[in-house]
Amino acid sequence: MMKLLLFAGAAFGLVVLLLLLPLTIAAIVFGAFLFWVWMLIDAIRNDRISGWARVGWTALIWCTHWIGALFYFFLARRNSRPATA
Repeated sequence: MMKLLLFAGAAFGLVVLLLLLPLTIAAIVFGAFLFWVWMLIDAIRNDRISGWARVGWTALIWCTHWIGALFYFFLARRNSRPATA
């Protein structure tokens, strides 16, 4: 009886894992895509970045996807916004 309960619990856990893991991965991928689009639009519309720097950041974000978006977020976007108190 105990082995049957352990098997049922393990089977239930496996089913939950197999159902939730793809949904979690899909949510992370969708979030990364939205972040990429947000940074791409911000790099294109940012008036504090000069013309060729804007082209460079846009090309970097476009070609390297979310890695370039992370670089832009931490390096260029932080320096382009005024600090508010």
